[in-house]
Order: sequence, then structure tokens, then C-alpha cells
Amino acid sequence: MTRNLIIVFLCIFSLQIFGSCKKFVQAPAPAGFLIPSQVFADSAGATAAITGIYINMWNRGNTAAFVNGGVDIYAGTSSDEMRGTSTFSFTTELNQNTISITNSYVATLWQTAYTYIYGANACIAGVTNDSALSLSVRNRITGEAKFVRAFVHFNLVNLFGAVPLILSTDFNTTAIRPRTSVDSVYAQVFADLLSADSLLANDPAPITYLRPNRYTVNALLARVSLYRGKWADAEAYATKAMNGNYSLLPSLDAIFLTGSREAIWQIPASYAGYETVVGQLTVPYAGSTYLQYLATPQLLAAFETGDQRAAHWIGSVLVGATTSYYPYKYKLQNDYTTSPPKEAYTLFRLAEQYLIRAEARAEQGDFADAITDLNAVRSRAGLGPTTALNQADLLTAIMHERQVELCFEGGHRWFDLKRTNTADAVLGAEKPTWKPYAALYPIPFTETQRNPFLTQNPGYN
Repeated sequence: MTRNLIIVFLCIFSLQIFGSCKKFVQAPAPAGFLIPSQVFADSAGATAAITGIYINMWNRGNTAAFVNGGVDIYAGTSSDEMRGTSTFSFTTELNQNTISITNSYVATLWQTAYTYIYGANACIAGVTNDSALSLSVRNRITGEAKFVRAFVHFNLVNLFGAVPLILSTDFNTTAIRPRTSVDSVYAQVFADLLSADSLLANDPAPITYLRPNRYTVNALLARVSLYRGKWADAEAYATKAMNGNYSLLPSLDAIFLTGSREAIWQIPASYAGYETVVGQLTVPYAGSTYLQYLATPQLLAAFETGDQRAAHWIGSVLVGATTSYYPYKYKLQNDYTTSPPKEAYTLFRLAEQYLIRAEARAEQGDFADAITDLNAVRSRAGLGPTTALNQADLLTAIMHERQVELCFEGGHRWFDLKRTNTADAVLGAEKPTWKPYAALYPIPFTETQRNPFLTQNPGYN
């Protein structure tokens, strides 16, 4: 990795640790200037580098980006679970699935995603074969970085289809990288996750929900295996992820609190006085009835009578004689005090793993165990056991449970509609402007202008 690349990396990811970029570029080599051998020379420097990626993920003010709520909100709006109230053209495009190639929200998703990939690649290159670092530190940093790279590529391929697969920090090649086939991207995602699983399997560091660990890796392996129809693998990895010290919390209001026992991986809110970006964008300010995003009638109708999730995860405000409903999993707006944030953006949690394993077991014909997993989630929501008995009914019940349990989270509904080939039937019936090509987001115009080898998705011009 060149000296200039590591400077860029540090400027992007570690401003709070190493100072401003301005002083770096104004002087050719001031005393104490950080170069790669210094940055990765000890465990503190290497840990600061990987931590810089996480800082950049959450520290984005109230802007919804790739790993702080952007996928939740924008993919949720593209599906049938929520819609934006703004008449701003980019919001309307997401509501109606008529996204333009100049949509700034989609461009933000793309750009921040590749920023995180670049950071992960910089960490991998920086610690590889660095004998100054202990083996355990090298393994931890590399494992976490490979997980991040896999997680971002996985979401990119589900949003955009074939995307550039970036595995280095060499701008000379990455800047003109063409799109890589979906199968090839998935192959690399699996390779990165299997490597991360091996590297983190015996990590001596304490398990923390604030950074990816061996259970987070297995949770993503379970999700990716499910999407690729690898049922036995999905079941096995979900089981491994569930073997961590996690539990389904009886209180639906406690799931998204910082340090939740149900959370497998969380990203903390920006800083003292601020809560999650999702909460900022979906919860009305105290005394206000203005809502930026609404829960759709389709989602509201999906909750069964007595489902406590409808009462706890859907908020409401009365405007005149009309009641409007909004996403309410995250319940806190900013309080602008010095108190630490009470909620944390949750990317992986235990309930999803139950539903992954239930689906994988049902696909393999293990109906009894699939029903047990499904009922664990239903029981926590205050519902009775499922009445589904055969495979078709059980899979339908599991997909319904995913719709209500995972609503407003991580683009799950949008991705589920596409992976089950039901997007045309569901969204075509609900959105007059729906066209099949809209299942993939357009490649942002600015990116195709920068890279002449980057082709556009069909249907967009």
C-alpha cells in the first residue's frame, strides 16, 4: 500500500485519532508524520485503523448512509412497508420505484459503501505479514476487515446486481473496474466470510456487540447461505450464531437499546446527545406531528390480531381526524444533552437467525424443528403457535413472519421480495408505476461518468 493511499485512508477514517487532513497535505513530511509502518507497527495503531471504519459508519450526522440506516429506509421505501412523505423528487422516486440515475440517496449508498470497502482493503493490506504485530492482532484486524468487505459487497449486489468487486487499494485499477457477475461477487463474499470465520474462531479478545466477532460472521454466513439456497449451510451457520450469549428479549421495547442481549452486532449512535439516524428520520420531534416516513397500509394489515409488535413497533399521531402511523422500532430523537445514546443501530440480531433456521429447515423437510423456531419468534410477539403443517404453508408463514418481525430493518423486505421472485406480483399489484427492471437500483450517473467501463442496469438511461 502506497504512502499516499494510507494518508487518504487515515484522513477518511481516523480524523478523531490522527488530526485533520488539512495539515497532512500542507506540509510534505512534518515531524511525527504517520506512515504505514508507523500506523500498523503496533496493536494500538492497527486497532485504530479498523476502528476508523466503524467511526465512519456511524459518525455521519443525520445523513442516512450505507451502514447507519440508509439501506433500511431507502430499500424499505422501495418495498411495500414504508413510504416517504416528502414531495422531494428523490423521495418520490423511491416511493414509486421510478428512481433516476441522478438520485442522490442512491448515490450516497453507493459512495459510502465503496468508502468502507476501501478502508477494509487498506486494513487487510496494512497488517498482512506484518511481523511487528502479534498473530492474534493480525488475525483479528484481518477477520473484521474481511467481514466488513463481505457485508458491504453482499448488500451492494442485492441492491444493484452485478457491481465492481474491489479487493485492493490500487486506484489505478479500481477506478476503472467493470462490473463483476453476481455469482462471482457471492463467491468472494463466501470466501471472505469463511476466512473471517477461521481468523476470529479463537480470538482471545472479549466478545462485544460493538464490533464484528465470530458470531457476527456466522450470522452473515447464515443470511448469505439462505439467499443462495444453501439450506443445510444456512441452518448450520444460524445455529453457530445462536450459540453466542444472546437471547430473545421478552420486552419488545428493549431490543434496540445499546447493549441489548438480542443484538449480535450494533453500531452506536454518533456521539453524546445524538441517537440513531433511523430514529432521527422516522420519529417525530416532541410536540410535532410531522412524519418523514409512514408505515404502509399493507404492512399494518400484515399484523395479526394480538401481535404485540404492532403496538410496540408502530407509532401513531393524530392530525385532525386522521391517524398516521410511522416506524417506531427506534423510539428516540436527539436530546442534544451530554447523556450517552440509549439506542444503537442494530444490524444483526437473534430473531433473524431463528427465522433463517426455520426457513432452511422447512426447505429441507424438517417441519417439526422449523415450527419450533418459528413459534419462538411468534411467542415473544404474544401470538399462538403457527397452524402451518405442510411445506408450502410453512414457508408462507415464515415469509409472513419475516415481514412483520424484520420490518423497517436492513432492507429485509425488499431483498425477500426479490430473492423469492415475488416482487412483480406484490409490488405490481400495489404500485401503479412498478416495472420489473426496478428490482435493481440504477448505477449512479456520477459513477458511470467517472468509470467508462461501468455499464448501467437495464431500464435506466
